[in-house]
This record gives sequence, C-alpha cells and structure tokens, in this order.
Amino acid sequence: MSLRDQIAALAQGKKFTDVMDKVKDADPGEIRRIASRWTASGNDVLGNMNVLAGDVRRVDDWWRGGSADEFVSYMAAYGKAGQALDDALVSCAGSLNDVADALEKAKKDVDRLGGDLLKQVGDIRTAYAKAENDPDATEANLNRDIGAKVSSFAQSAQGRLGSAETVMSTALSNINKQLGKDANLFSGIRFAGKQDFVADKVGWIPVSPEEYRRTVLAQNGGQNGGGGSPGGYGEGGGTGTYGYTGTSSGGTTPRPKAEVVEWIKEALTVIKSPEMAAVLRKRGIDVSDLDPNDPKDIERIWTVIFHESGGNPSAINRWDINAQNGVPSQGLMQTIPPTFNAHSLPGHKQILEPVDNIIAGVLYTYSRYGDMGRHPGIASIESGGGYRPY
Repeated sequence: MSLRDQIAALAQGKKFTDVMDKVKDADPGEIRRIASRWTASGNDVLGNMNVLAGDVRRVDDWWRGGSADEFVSYMAAYGKAGQALDDALVSCAGSLNDVADALEKAKKDVDRLGGDLLKQVGDIRTAYAKAENDPDATEANLNRDIGAKVSSFAQSAQGRLGSAETVMSTALSNINKQLGKDANLFSGIRFAGKQDFVADKVGWIPVSPEEYRRTVLAQNGGQNGGGGSPGGYGEGGGTGTYGYTGTSSGGTTPRPKAEVVEWIKEALTVIKSPEMAAVLRKRGIDVSDLDPNDPKDIERIWTVIFHESGGNPSAINRWDINAQNGVPSQGLMQTIPPTFNAHSLPGHKQILEPVDNIIAGVLYTYSRYGDMGRHPGIASIESGGGYRPY
C-alpha cells in the first residue's frame, strides 16, 4: 500500500490525506521549466534589442545632424523597453522558481510527516497490544487515540502547506505587478512616422572616414579601446596592447597573464560552488560543463575578455549608445550595470572587480546562448572566422 492509502485507512485519516491531495499533482520540475523559458524569452528580447542598438550606434557613428540625433534618441526607447521586458520576465521567473522550491519542500515535509505519523500509530497499536488485559484498551479507544494523533499531524501538515501558499500568493502578486508594467514596454514607444527625424526638412550629414577615425581615437584617449558588452549595445574591438605575448584561440588572441587566468579560475570556482547551486537552479542555468581547471573553458573566457576589454579590469566604454543612455559597459567582460546586476551572484556585486565581472559575463552567456561555445565570438573563431560581439 502507498503511504497515502495506509493513512487513509486510519481513523480520521481523511484529514491528513486531504492535505496530501492538495499538493499531489504539483510539479515543481515543470514550474522550473516554465521559469527557464520565461528567462530565455526575456534574454532573447534583450539580445535582439542589443543587436538593433548596435546597428543604431553605427548609424550614429557615421551620420550627424538633427535628424540623425533624433533618430538615435528615438531608437534608444527600444533598448529601454527590451531591458524592462527582460527585467519583468526574469523577475516573474524568479517568482515561479520560488513557488517550485516551496511546493517541493511542502511535498517532502508532508510525506515525511506521513511517515512519522505511521510510525507513531504503530507505537500506539503496540502499546494497546501489550495492555490487552486493561479494560480501557478497547478498539474504540484505540481508534480514538489514533484519530487524535492523525488530527494533530494533519494540522502540522497544513501548516507546511500554509508556508507554501504564502510563497504562491507573493509570487502571484509579483507576477501581476510585473506584467502590468505596460508604460515601460514597447506599447509606450511613440509612433515612428510622427518623429522629428522624418520631418520635411531632413538633417542627415554623413561623417567622413577620417573624421570617424579621429572621433573614435579621441573618445578612447588616443588608443584603440575595447568595445562591446554583454547586455549592452556595443561591438567588441579589443586593444591588443595590454602586454601579452604568445597566442591562443587559433592565433587570434594573445596569451593571458597569469593573474587573468587566476581571476577566471576563481570566478568558475564560485560559479560551481555548492553555495551557488540553488541560485543557478532558480535561474534555470546549467553550468555542469564548466570546469575551473579546463584549459578550453579558460581559453574561451579569456578570448571574450581580450576582445571586449583588452584585459583591462577598469575598462569603461564611455562613447557608445550604452554610455549615452547612462549605462556604460564596464570591466573585463564589458557588462552594462543592469545586465551585471541580473547575472551577478550573492557576494559578488562589484562590477569592476575582475572575478565579479567574469562571473556575471559568463552567466549572461550561459543564460542567453546556453554555453561558452555558442557565444557568437567563440563560435565564429572556432569555425575559422573573426570575433563577433555578444
């Protein structure tokens, strides 16, 4: 007989099985899969908006004039809407994961209480069997005592479900709140045909290649500065001037300094630590293939670092559209603050700290692409092409 059937056969057993039935069809695994799809959908939206904004940045690089400026200002709304939608979906996914955890714990707690109940009912029966000559050791009294025990356990089990119901109520309130934020999403963007950049008097002035080159050099302090950002809108450039010798990644990337390798190893160790397992599970991210001691993992992450920041942990991109929107890409892997905050881990919240930045950059890559090998730049290089930004 199943645990439920054994309890159902007891006096007052229905009180406990009614509690069991409330969660018997709950599927925490399916809830987590839905949460993972929501997170992936948000990341896809943000990724497409990042690609769009990268194209807008190139328009801004090569055109001046009132219409060009109005166009760039208008298109920035799409990036903000994409970020808002990603934030909402990730927040909702987090609420679903909270529900999954609460239901999983409630089911385990109720089953454990059911097992303890049967053990104590067995003890009651043993005591009555030993007191067979006691006039009070009747079948009626046995059922009375068993019923009281069942009722007590049922009350405890309901308390476990009460905690899960509180989590579900909080999650529902957050999801309703997040999905009601229409003002910051795409529906709030003004109609394109009525914007100043399509006025009768058009102001589009082309920028010459020489002027473009001088502008970029000036904005980067006279050096070829690093470029793009995960969750940002830029395009990786890399410096190639950070003092490295040797090559990796098919000869396209200098070999990293020892301290950079240690930063990468430390970041991967944090990501793979048991303390972070629950956090990553809630986010629906599988990092089982990562290994702090795998040269391939280290090489891939270093390749992204080199092309994004040149290996400079203090790098801040102050000239692309992210900077214009007040969220410049920063650090080794050039994350913008909203993306860093979304993908960082507890205790690792400093965007310019090398290890913290690598953690967020790697987890962003896994969240959006599935693993480091599918990062656009890595996939391109490993198939014989050049580096491509996030």
